Amino acid sequence: MKKIILSTLLAMAAVASFGQGSINAGNGITTTRFPIYGPQVGSEGIQTVGSSSLSAPTGSTVYTGGLLSGTRYAIEFWAGPSSATDFSGLTLITATTFRTAAVATSLPNGVTFTATASVPGVAAGLSAKLGIRAWDTQSGATYALAGVRGEGALFLSGPLGGVDGGGNLVLNPNWVGQSFSLVAVPEPSSMALAGIGAASLLIFRRRK
Repeated sequence: MKKIILSTLLAMAAVASFGQGSINAGNGITTTRFPIYGPQVGSEGIQTVGSSSLSAPTGSTVYTGGLLSGTRYAIEFWAGPSSATDFSGLTLITATTFRTAAVATSLPNGVTFTATASVPGVAAGLSAKLGIRAWDTQSGATYALAGVRGEGALFLSGPLGGVDGGGNLVLNPNWVGQSFSLVAVPEPSSMALAGIGAASLLIFRRRK
């Protein structure tokens, strides 16, 4: 009997340690907002990251690309343990397309989704590492295949909601992200040609 009780307690402890906390995910919740922009005009290959005048809290980063809008653009929300240092340590939580604003120059362009989601491997009361990716679906069906894409810097959430190990209810935090621009990624063939050109130039110089 004692062995059965002990086994049950150990099983409960294991379940508690692997419990999933939850978070209110979105890029336009209550007083937080982080619009996402198209590639910078004239600098399409360079990504810009930082809060703009339309972000909440506001910032001073200037974007020359338009606010993303409509189902042409997709966004992914990633989350995982606080120890994660890049997207390979995170799990895809949810994905959707951007909304379309009634007026092309107004919000909610660049403000797209709101969802309550569980975060695998992170218990209630603990912080999670978060990140977002967005891309132009006309340039590729997925983020990995897209020729126009971007991702924000990873950041920590507040303590996740749910019931913690002590049975205490923890409220879901809102997360505050950061605005960023998409970037035009060079095609592999273009990069290969550039590499061949550079190699040819070096050979030419050596012969001279």
